[in-house]
Amino acid sequence: MASTTASARQMPRRYGMLHKTGVGGGVWGITLALLFLGMLPRLALAHGGEDHSHGEEKTAVASSAGPRIEARSDVFELVGVPSASSGGTLRVDLSDYASNAPVSGAQIEMTVGDQTVVGTSSKALYEFKAPWVTTPGRYPLTFSINAGDKSDLLIGELNIPEPPPVQIAHPSVWDHIWPDAPKLPRLPHWAALAALAVAGLLTAAAWLLPRGRQPLFSLAIMAGVVSASAAAISTSAPPSTGGTTAKAVLDVPDVSRRLEDGSVFVPKATQRLLSIATELATTAQTTQKTVRLIGQIVPDPNNSGIVQALLTGRVEPPEAGFPAVGSKVNKGDVLGYLHPRVELVDQSDIRQTQADIDRQIALAEAKLRRIEPLEGGAVPRGQVDDARIELQELRKRRAAIKPVLGERQALLAPASGVISQANVTGGQVVEAQTLMFQIVDPSNLWVEALAYDPVLAGSIEKSGKTALATTADGRKVTLEYSGRSLTLRQQAVPLHFKVKADDTPLNVGEPVTVHAPIDRQVSAIAVPRASVVRAANGQSVVWSHVSAERYEARLVQTTPVDADRVGITAGLEPGARLVVRGAKLIKQVR
Repeated sequence: MASTTASARQMPRRYGMLHKTGVGGGVWGITLALLFLGMLPRLALAHGGEDHSHGEEKTAVASSAGPRIEARSDVFELVGVPSASSGGTLRVDLSDYASNAPVSGAQIEMTVGDQTVVGTSSKALYEFKAPWVTTPGRYPLTFSINAGDKSDLLIGELNIPEPPPVQIAHPSVWDHIWPDAPKLPRLPHWAALAALAVAGLLTAAAWLLPRGRQPLFSLAIMAGVVSASAAAISTSAPPSTGGTTAKAVLDVPDVSRRLEDGSVFVPKATQRLLSIATELATTAQTTQKTVRLIGQIVPDPNNSGIVQALLTGRVEPPEAGFPAVGSKVNKGDVLGYLHPRVELVDQSDIRQTQADIDRQIALAEAKLRRIEPLEGGAVPRGQVDDARIELQELRKRRAAIKPVLGERQALLAPASGVISQANVTGGQVVEAQTLMFQIVDPSNLWVEALAYDPVLAGSIEKSGKTALATTADGRKVTLEYSGRSLTLRQQAVPLHFKVKADDTPLNVGEPVTVHAPIDRQVSAIAVPRASVVRAANGQSVVWSHVSAERYEARLVQTTPVDADRVGITAGLEPGARLVVRGAKLIKQVR
């Protein structure tokens, strides 16, 4: 009973301690939680799909091309790009309208309002002082251009857009809780610290004092809420008002890109790096059609030759040595010697024949010595002449057999020219018909082409005009039609063309593409071959320069004209600016 009474007495005390502990901890927990929420703006509270930037920042421009002015005539084309550097400038690129070539050394005066500014040139770029470009607005500009014997007046308008409004998103945690709440004035940081200190003192007093705890706990909770609110307000960023400067839209990097309509935007600076050149398309003209054939360089058979071994034997060099590849030789020059190889059985037969001929020569000489003194007397003159003839024939037979056994044969150059092949070495044993030397005259070469259409070959023969051949690396040679073969080779008709005198270095066996005219006419706009490229679907397209920095693809139909040009029969209008250099680079822009 006593223990029960003691326990009952201690229950209010324990309950009061637990009550103080729970309430005090709850007060501090609520205070710290609210204070943490108030500090969330400093911890960069963010979630997907919303902007959490602070302060004044540049808003990304949707297009990669900033403000610019374009003006053109039939002489010049001008592009001006404003910049905020150096207090505001306008950089102008001046190019030739037809060729897109940069125009340097010109004198340009820019008039804006009642003010005239002279540009300073650096190559094909001209810079003007323009502090007004940092202020949004529309500015009509007039450019007076003098370049050598050409002068022009270009007029355009530069539009500097308003900068995008600066948005301050979620400056504090209260924007998440109450987005439409009225904006409170910014409080100093010490207000939050003071409210927090008051909450701490009230909580300590409620813990230590035995009575009057409930009012103190209520005041502590209110102080915690006030401290968290003060922290949130003090850490809120003040609303920012955007200025009137246009620097946010200037100096935006220009990047080549393909536009939504399929055209390609290429800044002038990039055009200069890619060396893009254009020309004006002419009207369609009637020209002779050409065809392309595959051929190769062959030597002229009348001015070249080869040296082969007639017999099996051993090769020996001449006194001056074998001629090197590339050295010049004349017809009849000794290129080497060949010692014929004779089998042992053949050598025995040759020696027997040689001994028999030697015996007959000795008898004929003795007979001639006996009858020569009696010529005209006891011996008739005719008998003496017969003896002499018989002796001469025997000596000739002996001379013909003698080289077979030991004398060497000279290898002579069959034509004048340059040694193209030399497949010999001192002491080398060669078989009969082995190719040892090839001599080629570089000034007398042919081209042999194959036409797989006999009708086409006949059309080339009827035309009989000058053809053109191009090598794999772009070298061009002029050809003269020589003739055609009446025998098919691999189901093709061989055609021969003679290379006209040219300093272009050529090699025997080098593949070439022959552009031969035929007896047909075609009406087309002749353009350089480099201007026609293949699209992704395999169709032929050309790039039209529609504005200063924009190019459009044109689907065209083509036909060969010559080695350097193709004819466009459909898809291109006369007067269009056609890209003749750099079309493949424009096609690769994505």
